[in-house]
Amino acid sequence: MSKKENGVTKKCKHCQSEINVDAKICPNCRKKQGMALWLKIAIVIVVLAVLGSILGSSEEPSSSETQEKNDNKIDEEKKTFNQNETVEYKGIKYTILKVEKTNGKTYNKPKDGYEFIEVTIKIENTSDDKYSYSSYDWKMENSQGQELDGSPLYLIEYDDDLGSAELKTGGVVTGKLGFEQPKAENGLYLNYYENFVWDDDFSFQIKID
Repeated sequence: MSKKENGVTKKCKHCQSEINVDAKICPNCRKKQGMALWLKIAIVIVVLAVLGSILGSSEEPSSSETQEKNDNKIDEEKKTFNQNETVEYKGIKYTILKVEKTNGKTYNKPKDGYEFIEVTIKIENTSDDKYSYSSYDWKMENSQGQELDGSPLYLIEYDDDLGSAELKTGGVVTGKLGFEQPKAENGLYLNYYENFVWDDDFSFQIKID
């Protein structure tokens, strides 16, 4: 005995006629009894939503990665630092240890109305490459808009001037920079040039207290 004879029927998805539960085609409207259109649409929507979620999670950076990128962006944009800050630029750390104002020593004196600014700086190479440093990488800017080179004649009387050399990875050097500036000048900035020959603008500057 068939299922239809047993009363097991279903409604046609199209014309709603009672038909055999196993019927693939409605004997009345002659339409296939496949999956309903609304159900197909629902399945497609669900599949697209799942795919979108998977692709979105794989491409979207984590919160830590986003924070790291934001921190790097802030570091790259910041060019002015305070004297008590350690500046890290391209894997090299720069720390001002001491700033002194002097009238020179035995053989070298500043001109009238000027004094020497002596800056003791520590440089540490935390990058993976050798780093070449030089006292010529540094200039001092004052409130009058003058940016002056160092004073090597002043430093010749010292044996701890910064000079020029290379630092291997992990290397540390401490030395002095000397500049001649007007007395009682309060708007001093120590400007660093990554390439003092070619660069028109400083890479960063440190405000001198």
